[in-house]
Amino acid sequence: MTEAKVLATLDRLIEDGFLPFRPTYVRRFYPDGGRLGLARRPGGTYMPRVRLWRPERWIASCVAAVNPHPVPNEGISLLDLRETLTWPEALKLRGPQILGPRHFAAYGPDFPVLTKLLDPGEPILFHFHARDEDVWRAPERFRHRFGKDEAYYFLEAPKGPVPYTHVGLHPGTTRSSLLKAIAQGRERLLELSPAFYQRVGEGLFVPAGIPHRPGTALTLEIQQPSDVYTLLETASGGKPLAPEQVHPGFRRLEEAIRYLDFEAACRPDLLERHRLTPEVTARTRGGQEAWIFPLRLRKFSGKRLVVWGRFESHEQAPHVVFVWRGRGRLAGRRLRPGAELFVTADRATRPHLYEAVDGPLVVFKLFGPDPGTYVRKEVGQGKPRQS
Repeated sequence: MTEAKVLATLDRLIEDGFLPFRPTYVRRFYPDGGRLGLARRPGGTYMPRVRLWRPERWIASCVAAVNPHPVPNEGISLLDLRETLTWPEALKLRGPQILGPRHFAAYGPDFPVLTKLLDPGEPILFHFHARDEDVWRAPERFRHRFGKDEAYYFLEAPKGPVPYTHVGLHPGTTRSSLLKAIAQGRERLLELSPAFYQRVGEGLFVPAGIPHRPGTALTLEIQQPSDVYTLLETASGGKPLAPEQVHPGFRRLEEAIRYLDFEAACRPDLLERHRLTPEVTARTRGGQEAWIFPLRLRKFSGKRLVVWGRFESHEQAPHVVFVWRGRGRLAGRRLRPGAELFVTADRATRPHLYEAVDGPLVVFKLFGPDPGTYVRKEVGQGKPRQS
């Protein structure tokens, strides 16, 4: 397909205001829970040759996944077209028209937020993510643009065998006591961390630098556009993990742990401080809208929209739409569960109608950072640019 035909197709979508995506599934080293429709039973996506599963769906992603046995462009979203066109390519071709002048001036040809569906068949290994300042200070170690703040929303679905998430460390935990517990194994390690039950319809914000071990509830996660991490468990499924999987960029785990934020992780009010509950912003006879990832999180935000009739929507920014439950229409276009699309800047700011068909329609809207506070960064740059 020629570039002219690709551009013509893309321009038609932009004129319409909605860019559809194909589903993007990503390999990880933890088993799936069988809830993404890829297998009939938990763990059914296992690939023996590479010893990985597919427990994650990445939504409107400009981020490439970091995995053993790399696959080109793994994690990068494709537009749902006859032609092959990645999301980053579309933004390079028509970024100002898609994002609008203000967001494009800040973001460049990028949408700097990553949303995922997490389908863990067992708890994800205890780990933490570096902070922005750490990544920018030592780019040769991390090889990412950003650190990784993230937030969760627990979806209405079977919760799996261990619906508890460990977050943070008990007050008084030190670097030496943490390393000692890591050497003694998972059971002793988890004794150092408080846990909470994953309640459907609620969530949690996890700032970078804080260790956590997500439980098995099906989770909508929103995060900075990064795949940076350090594991605090050294085996998965009873099998040891390679050092490059445990602490990528570092020779030893002891070196990587310098980037764990012990002060923030050991706060006694950590769980309550970062708990998220929906904050209703609009309610009509046809539906209700609520922040589930509020604007105060700064680096991303998101809403849950429940429509039981007709609900007129408009926003101040371009955004991702993901349909979780029900069937309906958006500005006359059919919506079904699992549909994933991007609403352009021009379309977002003009009223557009959601309509439910045969029961409630549940939709999530996901937003990038505010252009006025966004710090733009490329891999290898020494100093980030303030937009």
